[in-house]
Amino acid sequence: MSSESTPSPKKQQLLNQLHQRTYIRLGTSPVHGIGVFANRDISKGQSGLFSNDPSEWIHLTHAELAALPTSSRTMIENFCLYDDAGYFVPEYGFDIVDPVIYINHAERPNIQSVNEGSDFVALCDIAAGEELFLDYGELVDE
Repeated sequence: MSSESTPSPKKQQLLNQLHQRTYIRLGTSPVHGIGVFANRDISKGQSGLFSNDPSEWIHLTHAELAALPTSSRTMIENFCLYDDAGYFVPEYGFDIVDPVIYINHAERPNIQSVNEGSDFVALCDIAAGEELFLDYGELVDE
């Protein structure tokens, strides 16, 4: 690897993101296994907490889920949202892990989904180290 005196545009974009937009991290949750935690103080109303992932969440029926290998079913049942008809699974499956799947539920959440999960907004000030929570009932129309 060579040293660069002037970072490439892609490298500069990464450095800016790491300096200014790294809001969250994964950690051990006292609520349920793994959770999402504030990496730094987050102000009420702040959005753009997660990556701007343009991929879709595809709805799989219970029958489609039942036909999958046990390992895939287990991951979907543990990490994906669902409604009466089935589960919402990221189009890339689990080849790429989006921290969004680790947000735990709370009756009194501190973040809220915007535009069906395309973004999230802080409902209150969140201190660095505090776990982020969603009300799962607000995500999927019954």
